Amino acid sequence: MSTPLAGLASRERRAQDLVVMPDWFYRTIARPLLFCLPDPTARRVALGLLGTLGRLPAGGRVIDFLGHMRADPALAVTVGGQAYASPFLLGWRVDPEGRAAAALARFGIGGSERYGTNAPEVERKKDGLLETGATAASALHPGPACPVLTRARRADGTEFILAPDGLEWPVWPATAPPPPDLPDGVVLQVGDRSSDGGWCIPLRPPNGLAGRVHLWRQALGPERPLVVAGGVAEPADGVALLEAGADLVLIDAGLVFSGPGLIKRCNEAWLATRPPPAPRPTENTPAPRQSWFWAAALGAALFGGGLLALILALTRVLLPYDEHYLGLVAAELARLNPRLLAFMSHDRATLAGVMLGLGWLYWRLALAGIRRGDHAAWLAVVGSALVGFASFFYFLGFGYFDPLHAFVTAILFQLLVATLTGARPEAAPRPCVDQHEDATWRRAQWSQLLLVVHAFGLLFAGLLISFIGLTRVFVAEDLAFLCIGAGEVPALGERLIAVVAHDRATLGGMLLACGIASLLPVLWDYRRGNAWLRDALLGLGAPSYAAAIGIHHAVGYLDWRHLLPAWVGGFLFFGGLALGWRFLGGLPIANPASYPTPASTPPHAPPPPSGP
Repeated sequence: MSTPLAGLASRERRAQDLVVMPDWFYRTIARPLLFCLPDPTARRVALGLLGTLGRLPAGGRVIDFLGHMRADPALAVTVGGQAYASPFLLGWRVDPEGRAAAALARFGIGGSERYGTNAPEVERKKDGLLETGATAASALHPGPACPVLTRARRADGTEFILAPDGLEWPVWPATAPPPPDLPDGVVLQVGDRSSDGGWCIPLRPPNGLAGRVHLWRQALGPERPLVVAGGVAEPADGVALLEAGADLVLIDAGLVFSGPGLIKRCNEAWLATRPPPAPRPTENTPAPRQSWFWAAALGAALFGGGLLALILALTRVLLPYDEHYLGLVAAELARLNPRLLAFMSHDRATLAGVMLGLGWLYWRLALAGIRRGDHAAWLAVVGSALVGFASFFYFLGFGYFDPLHAFVTAILFQLLVATLTGARPEAAPRPCVDQHEDATWRRAQWSQLLLVVHAFGLLFAGLLISFIGLTRVFVAEDLAFLCIGAGEVPALGERLIAVVAHDRATLGGMLLACGIASLLPVLWDYRRGNAWLRDALLGLGAPSYAAAIGIHHAVGYLDWRHLLPAWVGGFLFFGGLALGWRFLGGLPIANPASYPTPASTPPHAPPPPSGP
């Protein structure tokens, strides 16, 4: 029998609306679509995709790449004799049948919960979860690398968790007061008992939950485990529960509503309350021995090269060795076809704009990222530069060896080697975290989505332009601008075609490098208050799109089909940057008094009728 999970609806429904997508995709696209699907279909699609990806040989790496969700080692805790990578665990309601356990284990969880051999079915209401009496197999779990807590139900309807040390931790309603005879450990279940003995689990934690957890902690003392199940809809909820005295927090419905990144954000929010890391050993290392110094030099050199290339593209276009290779000077080329120089100028100016933007991006990633120990920034510069240097060998496909290009590549490659071998800080300072999902954060999810799509668009454009440069060289719009037919292209001469192919393929390689350099920081460093990332992206896009679109207007190459990709890319890029401008430039929101402090919390709510 299928086992659904909770979602948001105005009527009672069933669905398991969780997919392996980052919050920027889940909150904007996936969740609205899944909530519109029939529940069995949504469940099959979501858990099916997630489970299949988790079983693929490289599926775990894909999840790690997109989400970067593994818990920091500083968050490790030991409860009941069992070590957990994080105090935030996955509640059994997320995946009762265990179909996607391998993938969910990579969501930054410290462990998971399962429901013995039979899991009650869960129905969905607009105000939370309602557990019913139906059952479904629940035998799978993430495995030995991810600790598992097993929940079971006795014949009288009471529930307990079998602790790793063999003790039983009874499950009590969070509204219940501590009993006179305290057990060895307690699980506080957020929600109300339903008529059939299940639980109605609200999405939002009840007011005063942290205060009740504090009362239980005082009663249990510091040694006995205290676990809270449910009640986390945003990172502030998890932090409040841990600060009130919970040892572990089980997250279930919140993951469906807030997104797969909820546990990661909870981990980061809790990490921000921990003591900061020790000073990094590279702080006293001379700058010329550090990786960031050479990465910044690489960016500055690339920026300077782009500026020189732009000046040449807007003036003489052809360099002396170009004319020597062609056997033609610029005036003779113009007599061959009056638009050839303008056509070559538009290719070279576009390439120069990309070089300017990429040089600026390297510079900012070095100074604000690598210098502070940001692994994503270092990986972005190194990965992007390696792809850019590899594209130099495109000349083997079109036969034109550009000596200046080779000389510049050789110089820049030495800077890349120094970047690879230079000292790097062992860990970056802890980032700003978002404890609340305010309107700025929600807009930022759309912003990040557009920027990620833009980065993948650059990768696609780079591959396509590289392919065109290595094969057909000219597209139909080019031939229309040059006022020649496809059959007349050979008349231009093999050497002229090779020079144009060189410009085309080089532009494709630079776009590939640009896509990599922008994708990794947008995936991993897109955080509130990272104004340096906003400035880096703005410096990447402004010269690139200004040169790409401006040169087309300057030379009169205005075919709408040719310009459409640039306009679409500009819309995605600047639209995404505008939506996230305040988020990237703003400071973290202070944690408001979402919960009454323990001192001001009422002693407890009326006790339940009897027992746990």
